[in-house]
Amino acid sequence: MSDPMDSHRTHVVAHLLCTHPAVTEATVTPGTDGRGSVAWLVPDRSRAPLLHRAACLEAAGRLGTLAWHEPADDLRVAGVNRGETDFLHREIFAEHSYFKHGITLPPGAVVVDAGANIGMFTLDAARRSPGARVIAVEPVEELAQAVTVNAELHGVDATVLRCGLGGEESEVEFTYYPHNSVMSGAFARADEDLDVLRGYLLTGEGAEDGTQLDRLVTDRMTAVRRRVPTTTLTRIAAEHGLTGIDLLKIDVEKAEAAVLEGIDAALWPRIDRIVMEVHDIDGRLEAVLDTLNAQGFSVTHEQDPRLTLTPCHHVYAHRPEATAHDTCPSSGTATFVDQGPNLRVLERELRELLTQMDPSADVPGRFVVVSGLDEVIAESAAPAAPAGVPGATGRTAHLAEIWAGLFGAEAVRPDADFFDLGGDSLTAVRLLAHVEERLGEDALTPDMVFTDSTFGALAAAIEASAPRRASATTGVRRTGGEERTLDHGGP
Repeated sequence: MSDPMDSHRTHVVAHLLCTHPAVTEATVTPGTDGRGSVAWLVPDRSRAPLLHRAACLEAAGRLGTLAWHEPADDLRVAGVNRGETDFLHREIFAEHSYFKHGITLPPGAVVVDAGANIGMFTLDAARRSPGARVIAVEPVEELAQAVTVNAELHGVDATVLRCGLGGEESEVEFTYYPHNSVMSGAFARADEDLDVLRGYLLTGEGAEDGTQLDRLVTDRMTAVRRRVPTTTLTRIAAEHGLTGIDLLKIDVEKAEAAVLEGIDAALWPRIDRIVMEVHDIDGRLEAVLDTLNAQGFSVTHEQDPRLTLTPCHHVYAHRPEATAHDTCPSSGTATFVDQGPNLRVLERELRELLTQMDPSADVPGRFVVVSGLDEVIAESAAPAAPAGVPGATGRTAHLAEIWAGLFGAEAVRPDADFFDLGGDSLTAVRLLAHVEERLGEDALTPDMVFTDSTFGALAAAIEASAPRRASATTGVRRTGGEERTLDHGGP
């Protein structure tokens, strides 16, 4: 039986939440996983259109096995795993890796995104070129679904093709790494790819080779093999009426030479810019540069310092006569039209609002957006309680010490997120090393850090791995989801 006083307090909190202009309805339910109560929010269609569309997409079942990630205050995307989303955001949005050395876009550009992954480059191109049309090519179904959802969420004119690009129409065996999808490809080789990821991680500050790094790399490179169709860029241009391509981006993990082979003599002059990742294996970089120079491009290439232990290079090619009048900058921040807050911003504002309006209010431990309060259901209990909650054992205390050593004592709280605190793959290696030293190798699998990265969830997993021993809901409507999750992933 619920406590009437608790019911009154949650009603007051829900009412206060609805005073925020981005919240139409709210309800607060008791937490069952040790992370405090849960605030369920219905976003306002006009004041929070991004969150409103995201909630509707999720309610319609469009998210599937994907999850919402928010790598920055101005972005919300559907992704496969959190670490890779953060990596892609940093590479594409923060470091502008594809828009350098004369690579620009005119308004209304036609862009082909070959190797689209979850569509982060597609979104970046749309930000930089208002009215852009993007053909996103991605052979992995899970990733193609993410591109589709993200394009719809952000209102991007994107056609998603579920196939690979190559030198001919065919079907190939494709290796998909679910935990490190950016290295998936038709030419994937487990031993080579393990070395590339290990080399990438070893260039990080404080990186140390050893058992824990090997465990994390091996976990990241777990492979799934599939058969996927391939087509040529020439065929795509003909089928989709592409009279010209303003920018061709190629990131296809060792298949880049095959993509260029699929461009016929008539299409080459109609491509104005190319940016691509090239794996310099058996002289491939020199061959690609020769091809682009022969086709009349001005060509530059560079290698990211973090990739010096790998064969990966970036190549930038553009036709000077075609790019002379571009108005979009080759670097710098490009932004969407204001779409209202994402959840990390809204949660921050709601916490501040509650603290200011009622300092005695119990601030919810989690905030979730939904399309309607009829979606709110009682949550099942978590397998174990995190630190500070009855049921936690000395195993969680060990994790708390390790966590505090990495992020500070103030970060030891159930809702503290590994990635939000600045964690990356190298931090994960250190975390695993300390946990293994204290609790054994089976206490925490590498994958847990990347799939449910809060302290509370990791504590629950550590408790669950221990050796075996012999709701009332009140809603408020204002008159007049997914919980917030946000690597340093691999190349």
